[in-house]
Amino acid sequence: MSKIENKILTDLVYEKIKTMIDDGVLLPGSKVNKAELAEMLGVSQTPINDALSRLAGEKFIEQKSRQGYFVRAFSDAELCALFEVRGGLEGVAIRLCAENAGDGELRQIASCFDGFSLPLDEGGYNDYIHADKVFHEKILAFSGNIVITEMARTHGYLIKSNQKGLVRPPEETLPEHREIIAALLARDAGKAQEFMIRHHLRSRDVFKASLRK
Repeated sequence: MSKIENKILTDLVYEKIKTMIDDGVLLPGSKVNKAELAEMLGVSQTPINDALSRLAGEKFIEQKSRQGYFVRAFSDAELCALFEVRGGLEGVAIRLCAENAGDGELRQIASCFDGFSLPLDEGGYNDYIHADKVFHEKILAFSGNIVITEMARTHGYLIKSNQKGLVRPPEETLPEHREIIAALLARDAGKAQEFMIRHHLRSRDVFKASLRK
């Protein structure tokens, strides 16, 4: 039973550290303090080491010789590629939502940005960051495609591409989100896919422009 219990504990620690990376508690480029993490999570360093090794294999963490573990900071070129992948996968995912998701599921997606109006104050901005994450996560979850959801889970491209926070301001992205939602509620699968791809490629272009400087 101890092997099963150890695996469950390692999985829990793994998920917690990944969430800390996603929430910005562990910042890109920062060194991971294993002793501090173990104390914070109330575990020994064994599950911490196992979780960090797993995260290193998934490229969330990098291990530097004789220096320890660091949260991986993605380059603008890598972020370009990540947003291109998001455009493709989430474009298909929202098309599948429009074609197959239940009305209740569509309403859950559509309600993500209820109550937001521009300009946003500081509190509204933070709420918008959370709403943005939930919106894109629900699209993947309700697509009904287990390959897409598994790719998102194992590769973690949502977390990686969100490393620098919002790439573009809500003044640009909120109207785009609502355009996507309108197409989704109309069950216009082609338009929903087109708008989602364009949404992510516009974010990709921010990093692409920085590479030309």
